[in-house]
Amino acid sequence: MTTVPKRKLLLDMDGATATASLFDEYAPKTCEAIWNILPVTGRSIHANWSGREMMLHLEGDKILRLPQEVPVHSNYIYEGDIHYFYRASSLSRGKQLAYSAQFQRELSEFAIFYGEPAGEGLSAYDPPRTPYADGIHVVCKFAALDRPMPQAFKMKCESARYEGLKPLTVSRYE
Repeated sequence: MTTVPKRKLLLDMDGATATASLFDEYAPKTCEAIWNILPVTGRSIHANWSGREMMLHLEGDKILRLPQEVPVHSNYIYEGDIHYFYRASSLSRGKQLAYSAQFQRELSEFAIFYGEPAGEGLSAYDPPRTPYADGIHVVCKFAALDRPMPQAFKMKCESARYEGLKPLTVSRYE
């Protein structure tokens, strides 16, 4: 029996690298769409509510608008998970509508959990999402960071909590 090697990603956070394996067997359409837009480079931002998570916003021709392929619930997020996230422009979360137009724009991103997530986090106390006629919200786990995760990569991610945006490139690891 011949096994097909897993496709892998290379994540480069401001010079510190880590690899990740795609979950082609669970989310084949999502993995293929992501593979086809690589490499993706941008300024990543640290999440405030969901624990040890870096977010890489997809912009321009890299925005993905994929249907839900694999359901993910926040209490099933583990260290090392990488999710694809999409929110239609008509869908805002709770009080964010009152903040600015920034929260009302279309959002497509990778969510990279480099450390222990915060479970439900502070967002559990936000009012529920209000779907509109064209409102779409998608979360799909499509990869996981390979173990052991390099300490330099974890430290670079952690430093973004205090230092701000960090350059991040996600590319094919071949």
